[in-house]
Amino acid sequence: MQEIASIENLQEAFLRAAKGKGTRKAVRDFRIRLDSNIKCMREELLDGTFLFGKYHFFTIFDPKKRIICAACFPERVAFHAMMRICHPVFEAYQTENSFASRIGKGTYAALTKAKKYAGKYRWFVKLDVCKYFDSIHHDVLKRQLCRLFKDPLLLSYFSQLINGYEVDKDRGVPIGNLTSQYFANHYLAVADHYAKERIGCGAMVRYMDDVLMFSDNRHELSRQIKEYMLFLKSELQLDLHPPIINKTCHGVPFLGYIVYPYQLRLCQRSRHRFFHKMKKLTNMLEEEVISQEEYSMRAQCLMAFVKKANTSSFLKYASQKKGMYP
Repeated sequence: MQEIASIENLQEAFLRAAKGKGTRKAVRDFRIRLDSNIKCMREELLDGTFLFGKYHFFTIFDPKKRIICAACFPERVAFHAMMRICHPVFEAYQTENSFASRIGKGTYAALTKAKKYAGKYRWFVKLDVCKYFDSIHHDVLKRQLCRLFKDPLLLSYFSQLINGYEVDKDRGVPIGNLTSQYFANHYLAVADHYAKERIGCGAMVRYMDDVLMFSDNRHELSRQIKEYMLFLKSELQLDLHPPIINKTCHGVPFLGYIVYPYQLRLCQRSRHRFFHKMKKLTNMLEEEVISQEEYSMRAQCLMAFVKKANTSSFLKYASQKKGMYP
């Protein structure tokens, strides 16, 4: 906590929390009295009086309904301060098959690894957790964090964050908090170690709660699935959707794409989302809800996702579709 609450770390945390949000009132207000705000935050963090939980909730429906929990700006500064110091500890426990919320990893690195395995193995299984963030058990998560960290004050803040949000009794971490990304990614890292060290799963890719396993032997893969699912149920108190098992030559559904040994294709749902979002963006531009600059920036993000796959004919069709572009 001394490192977390240092003036230098809190200043850097402010810059990270404010990045891309400099025009917002909460950021401007914090910046006006930056030195005194940081000094006050330091004192509160060290004497145990800093409080988390001033959340604003809103719902998104992309790609499915989710309740997003937005913390107030000082809390976001505190999140960055904590994770900037705690990141190396979380990172050291991750295995090479984990790709979410990690520097130098990410969506496209996970897809590249999946593509490599799809070209090497005949069979795959796809697994994902039912309502993952809502299902994380508070007591299990706290025990995991106690094995990683020994600072009592830091652990008390982690407990405050965990206890301050609940979907069902003793379950759930808020979607939207930086700390939740680390907590959720670590929660399943325990299962990564189990899969690798106990059940012998050498070819595996995990992006948060989306898990792929590969093998040339379907019976061996079925055994690994059963043991992995039993571990998640008994040790982590998580339920999985029914597993999808198939040959890799038929395509591996993963992160909005279909992964083949030598190419990526957009899945059907990603195609529909692209059309819907582009049409919505175009309407917002024509109605002057957004500027041309913002339209271009958001459209480029959509195009980057689509162009990652083999989509030349799809993009040609999209460019001819009426109402898609201004």
